[in-house]
Amino acid sequence: MKARAIKSFDKTKIAFNHFKKGGRRTVLILCHGFWMSKDTETFLNLSKDLFKLYDVITMDQRGHGASAGVFNFSSKEHKDIRAVINYAKRHYKQIYLMGFSLGAASSIIEVARNKNVDRLIVVSPPTRFAKIENRFLNMDAIIPWIQRLGPHIFKLRIGDIGAGKISPIDVIDRISPIPLLIIHGDKDPIIFKRHAQALYNKAKEPKKIIIIKKGLHAEDLYRQNPKAFVNLCISWLKDINHDQRRDDGEE
Repeated sequence: MKARAIKSFDKTKIAFNHFKKGGRRTVLILCHGFWMSKDTETFLNLSKDLFKLYDVITMDQRGHGASAGVFNFSSKEHKDIRAVINYAKRHYKQIYLMGFSLGAASSIIEVARNKNVDRLIVVSPPTRFAKIENRFLNMDAIIPWIQRLGPHIFKLRIGDIGAGKISPIDVIDRISPIPLLIIHGDKDPIIFKRHAQALYNKAKEPKKIIIIKKGLHAEDLYRQNPKAFVNLCISWLKDINHDQRRDDGEE
């Protein structure tokens, strides 16, 4: 794994970890949510698990970890994802993207606007920023948050929370024909599962939704059952790839 950085549209430094194995043509980009980092134990472990099959790029959103700038709650962050995608396109034939929570919101916005990846997985996505339930005082939210505590929390830099934002629910229907997988926990205490269902209903085919029983929020779905979460994502990617080959006349 190598730590790297690029400049985004406004010259803000965006840092990422690049897990690379020679000869691979596919990369999976991971974009965390609010108050997380590419260097947390959770995202390092997830990156290593996915690296068994794919190269992985795990980015720090602006205002988080080793990236510069301030976090703007999805008003600018989709353009940072675009910068990482453009970097990846110089090295890979296929680009997959997985976003978590507000990282999922920015991922939806970016792919809807530019259709610049081959597959999209969004985990615990909100329909709109203003509709996030934010029940942080609920014990189901507090306990996982305490378990995630680490030095990354002191690196958070917050920008304008009121800046104008594109709402994922308003653009998710533009992602098609790129395959879309929505993953959500039915016990998510921060973004209720009705967000996922509304986004799924609005999205066009090809699409799939998976609601995880007793599942919590975003990266906590991985922490609750790492093997099951990774297998779920890989199984969908393999199924989609098989369907694509079949459509192209290959077997």
